[in-house]
Amino acid sequence: MGRKALAASSERWTRLYHHTMRTWWTSTDWPERAAWLVLSVLLVVGLLGGRWWPSRDAHGLAQHRSVWELASGGNADHTSPTDRLLAPLSRTSGGSLSLLGTDELGRSMGLRLAAALSTSVVVAVAAALVAIIIGTIYGTAAALLGGRWDDALMRFAEVTAAVPNVVVIIVLVSALQAYGPVVIFGAMGLLYWQQISRVVRARVLRLRNEQYVEASRSLGAGVIHRLRWHVLPGVAPTVLTYGALLLPRLIMLEGLLSFLGVSGHASAAHSFGRIIAGVTATLSNLSLSWWPVLIACLCMATLLLALNQVLDARAAR
Repeated sequence: MGRKALAASSERWTRLYHHTMRTWWTSTDWPERAAWLVLSVLLVVGLLGGRWWPSRDAHGLAQHRSVWELASGGNADHTSPTDRLLAPLSRTSGGSLSLLGTDELGRSMGLRLAAALSTSVVVAVAAALVAIIIGTIYGTAAALLGGRWDDALMRFAEVTAAVPNVVVIIVLVSALQAYGPVVIFGAMGLLYWQQISRVVRARVLRLRNEQYVEASRSLGAGVIHRLRWHVLPGVAPTVLTYGALLLPRLIMLEGLLSFLGVSGHASAAHSFGRIIAGVTATLSNLSLSWWPVLIACLCMATLLLALNQVLDARAAR
């Protein structure tokens, strides 16, 4: 009896999934469908390219490698002077095929770009979460306090929003690099909470006057109860939407910081900015190997375009 119930439940969920996918596929335009497909592929590549899996190198030392590295037997940190700046689809000195070529130190561009996708997405999502948390707390406090406190808090948010972002984050990361990757997440999140705080404030001011919130107050519900069960659930969809719209901007900022060499996280060695900076530093009249820069830029541009297309389509609805 249990197996029959489990099979029936599984069949119902399968039918619901197929119905949802057919409805989504027929109700969306082809650019959005193409963007979702490209973004899904890039996210899977980045997920498998993240260097999170513990392993040991040839000398028995502990290290972390990606699924792509474990599957191919390669290493994104392995340098080979004889294989430097190989073109895509070239053979390395060891006889293996290099799909995307190599960089200025002979490292695999494919493995480095897969790790760069993981780095960009993880840093952007973490920074967006920091901005969402700070902006939600700040905007809710301003709306609930009201009066002069509200004016003072919002004026402070406007002043901080006027400070040049790149300058602030370079100073913070350079001064606090010893504290690890938390610095880059926190610094980037601290730069983009102002817009979310304004949206949260406006939403809370509207929600606190709704009839169901007034009814809850009249029944004796405290401020914490109203925030938890009435206000924050109403704010969450808007906040998450604005936080998602920050992701392309944060990915570009992370690329800029790694290009400048001020990223405060260990995985910055395999990021779009560091890949581009490393190759461009070797370009000269004697070495016109432009393809590594082009491949890295196209990969980053494809990620940003697909993400923007998906988020714009979702926000329009």
